[in-house]
Order: sequence, then structure tokens, then C-alpha cells
Amino acid sequence: MYYNFDTENHESAVAALLVYAIYRSRDKKRFKISMDMWGMIERASKSVAKRAGDLGEFIERLKPKLMCPTIHPRLAKTLPDGMVSMRAMPDGSFVQVQDQGQRQFLTDVLQEIDHRAVLDTLYRKASLVILLVRDRLEREKPIESRFDTEIEEEIPFVE
Repeated sequence: MYYNFDTENHESAVAALLVYAIYRSRDKKRFKISMDMWGMIERASKSVAKRAGDLGEFIERLKPKLMCPTIHPRLAKTLPDGMVSMRAMPDGSFVQVQDQGQRQFLTDVLQEIDHRAVLDTLYRKASLVILLVRDRLEREKPIESRFDTEIEEEIPFVE
């Protein structure tokens, strides 16, 4: 299982994560749930994947189709909360640091994956990708209200 999607295929999980993050970040007042919503998302994903040169272009072209102004960092999370990582200190030693809810922006996933393989999965297996997204959304229903509250409370980073 990758990124909480019920698949052992990394490319399918990344494809589902991109569609999931854009779908969940949509403007709910402009892109409402309808009978043909998932068919529209599947067609849009397939169409955009066919013409995109890389995943950055895929994201940029799919966002307007799903009425997504920006992707919320909480929805782009790829590492679980409380994860312990190692940080290098100036003297060369390493220290364990626990993640305290650091926001993520899909950059780690986009750097390590083969863009062409994910785009091919989005184009050739769009139905599977959408089913993975729908499965995850269905499993998240019991905690969905908490999810929406966290997104609304999210404070943008200001320097």
C-alpha cells in the first residue's frame, strides 16, 4: 500500500495521489458533486495525461478542469505524522528529529518518480486510478469532517 491507496504499484499510487490531492483541494462551491462527476474526472485525467509532457504540466492542466485554485498541503501528505527522520548537524553528526506536522507539497514524490510511467498509467489505466481515489475517499468518510476542519484552519506560511 502506497500513500494510503490500496495498490502495490508505485506509479498507480502516485497517479492516484495527484488526482486525489487536486480533487480534495477543489473549490466545492464551483465543482459540486453530481451523477457524472467521476466520469468527468476520469475523462479529464485521461485527456490531460495524453497531452502533458511531465507531471508538473499534468497538475497545471488538471487543476482548472476540477476547479482547484491550489493544492492544500495536508492533502499532498506522503509521510505519516510523527515520522522520525535523521538530520545532519554542522559537525557531521546525525540527530533524530520527529516530524511535528511539517507540511508537504508533493515535491518529494515528483522528484523520485518516472514522470512518463505515471502519465502512461494515468492515460492507459484512468479507470483504475479513479477507483483507487474513490476507494480511499470511501475509507476516509468516517474522519472526513475532521479532515475538512484541518484544511480550513490551515494557516499560510508568511515570511
